[in-house]
Amino acid sequence: MNLFRLKSYLNFLVNSTNQHGIHPPFLYGFVTKCLYAEIDNETLNVLKKSRQKILESDEVISMIDHGAGSQNFSSQKRSVSNVAMRAGMRLHQSKLMNKIIRYFDVKTALEFGTSVGLGSVAMASKNPSLSLDTVDACPNTSAVAKKNFQKLNLDNISVYNKDFNTFIDHLDQQKTYDLIYIDGDHKKDATLAYFDRLKKHSHQQSILIFDDIYWSSDMKEAWQCITEDKDVKLSLDLYFWGIVFFKPELTKQHFRIRCFK
Repeated sequence: MNLFRLKSYLNFLVNSTNQHGIHPPFLYGFVTKCLYAEIDNETLNVLKKSRQKILESDEVISMIDHGAGSQNFSSQKRSVSNVAMRAGMRLHQSKLMNKIIRYFDVKTALEFGTSVGLGSVAMASKNPSLSLDTVDACPNTSAVAKKNFQKLNLDNISVYNKDFNTFIDHLDQQKTYDLIYIDGDHKKDATLAYFDRLKKHSHQQSILIFDDIYWSSDMKEAWQCITEDKDVKLSLDLYFWGIVFFKPELTKQHFRIRCFK
């Protein structure tokens, strides 16, 4: 963890709260019944076994980074297991993502940044009614992800090997998603451009989740701009994720919430 991220983490711990500091009924219900709720053992076992299959891979691939690059790797040649372990979604995040999909009964979701597929697996596992579009510009990671999904019998995932802007360019103008997860291209201008373009493919009940909002001072600034957007009614800083809601019935508020397990 670099100095910026360490300072940001310590500041987050000092200024964040749990369910006891939350009063809006919608948010209190979300925190207590989803963020802090236990995941059922059957789903947990599926997530653990799915992750383990990917983490045990001995395949080596050549990565093509189209975003801000990696803070974990110096070489383009990387083992799938190392990519999954060092850059993939952590288990506590996988559990949380799976719970969010289920809590809000998400039917359509978009993921920017497939990598080797850990995030996609977390979203699609035990959620058969979900239809997930996942996008990554690197053909080699996309190929690995496809193989992983096939091995896990996850036929509710569609993989698109495109850069993010090209994917949006060809997206049906009427297409909307219940949930959009952005994990890639950790730069301020790019993140804000995706947010602006993808708002047109969301609706009033949509949830947008941004990964690594403290990746850098640049990403922190991007997150700040997103929370101040006029269409965002509720924004949640979980440190590792930023979550925004557009629900018009909510009063505009921002919360930092501890959720690390």
